[in-house]
Amino acid sequence: MKAVTAEEMRRIDAAAIGETGIPGGVLMAFAGKAVAGFVLEKLKGLRRVAVLCGSGNNGGDGFVAAYFLSNYGVDVDVFIVGEKRNVSETSRPYLTICERSHIPVTWIVDEAAHHIEYNRYDLIIDALLGTGFSGTPRGVVAAVINAVNAADAAVLAVDMPSGLPSDGEAPAGAAVRAKYTVTIGLPKISLVVYPGKDYAGETHVADIGFPRALTESDELRTDVVDAAYVGTRLRTSRGYDTYKGIAGHLLLVGGFDSMEGAILMSAMAAFETGVGLATLITTAGARNVIAGKIPELMCRALACTGDDAHCTEEAVNEELDDFFKGGRRYDAIVIGPGMGRTAVSSIVFNSLIERLPQAGIPRALIDGDGLYLLADYIAAKKLPEGVEWIITPHWGEASRLAQLHVDELKKNRLRSAKQLAQWSGAVALLKGPATIVTDGTWSLINTTGNPALATAGSGDVLSGIIGALLLRGIDALEAAGIGAYLHGRAADMYVEDSQSGVMKATDIVRYIRKAMCM
Repeated sequence: MKAVTAEEMRRIDAAAIGETGIPGGVLMAFAGKAVAGFVLEKLKGLRRVAVLCGSGNNGGDGFVAAYFLSNYGVDVDVFIVGEKRNVSETSRPYLTICERSHIPVTWIVDEAAHHIEYNRYDLIIDALLGTGFSGTPRGVVAAVINAVNAADAAVLAVDMPSGLPSDGEAPAGAAVRAKYTVTIGLPKISLVVYPGKDYAGETHVADIGFPRALTESDELRTDVVDAAYVGTRLRTSRGYDTYKGIAGHLLLVGGFDSMEGAILMSAMAAFETGVGLATLITTAGARNVIAGKIPELMCRALACTGDDAHCTEEAVNEELDDFFKGGRRYDAIVIGPGMGRTAVSSIVFNSLIERLPQAGIPRALIDGDGLYLLADYIAAKKLPEGVEWIITPHWGEASRLAQLHVDELKKNRLRSAKQLAQWSGAVALLKGPATIVTDGTWSLINTTGNPALATAGSGDVLSGIIGALLLRGIDALEAAGIGAYLHGRAADMYVEDSQSGVMKATDIVRYIRKAMCM
């Protein structure tokens, strides 16, 4: 399913009316009826409902919902913020229907907003502002929003919680905090990313008949990654006449002295996701710790270790030249988990980055300490061409890479992720709730995961999953998006099965194969 901006939704609406010939009033009737249908089906037993309407088309959806609820026997009061002369032309017939059906209608044009007894109602339906809103609610509208948020009644928002912009921005002022949102046609960006998801509550998408050619158009460049998205892309079959080499060879670099666990978790996750072969490059001391812990993992050691004064750039280059001349083909690489931030780590990182195109490694994921080292590398020059790059920062790492404060990045998470991708020349996976994956043009929003993922090593597991998916013939953007989904789904399955909100990263690893069963 696509997620859209306010402008994209406006174009879909205009095309449905102007090109397909669906009257705007018909779409409004379908939308309002869908809201009423959700209330009657999902929120049974309601006796009194307040419907708060604006003068625009969102208010018209509210009029229709009010009529159907009243016609079903629910006690409905309609409150309209504004004056009757400002009600939109499309909405007016439905206001007339409410009035002729003897539904009480109250006009709010001043501070009367403070005197409505919202706690008399079992449900408040918010149809004040809708998708096209931007800016800061003021005056009576702000007063109504604040009064609604202070009430005990549950709130259902029509299309968007009033005061919340549609395109991913944090609200600039008062915004309705809904328990439910029934959004029309397609989810808006703010309903699937944070902080908007916190305002939307439980979101349901109402199909009101927009043509599929419009709602599935390639001109809409943000996808919601759910089971349907992953299921159509993850299924791959291996013929009987196959072998491990065809299944792909993943190279991992990291787990340097005293940080072996990070790369071990990446490697375990990669094998659970289905790599054919995996080889690790680490330090000599770390190799002694790691070798044999994962029997399937081949381990190679660098001669340079620790802060060895003899570990010069020239020495590392010679080692890596010898390594890549060994004749093995590597289909993807994961660089950084447990790599450290020493001078030696920096030399190894920079030498590897420069060599990947010549080594014929087409895809690379940078994570963990690799992102710290990347910030210094990319300050001086661009990542080499000829490689599909993926970076997987959390907020602190993204802040260092972009040279922006975390609070600034969080004002619009999708925009920040796009800027990070455009600036780095890599697919950016911005970790967090509703993880965002983008190449700067196309974007994916993940739908899985829970707070238990905030645990040491969780990101290392994600890197291993994506590293394995890079061997499956799907592009870097999809590999990262599907990886985020499987990572979150494995965590969700563990939490559900264990009935616990506490999880170790290795618990995620144990559930990867189960998560892949679509």
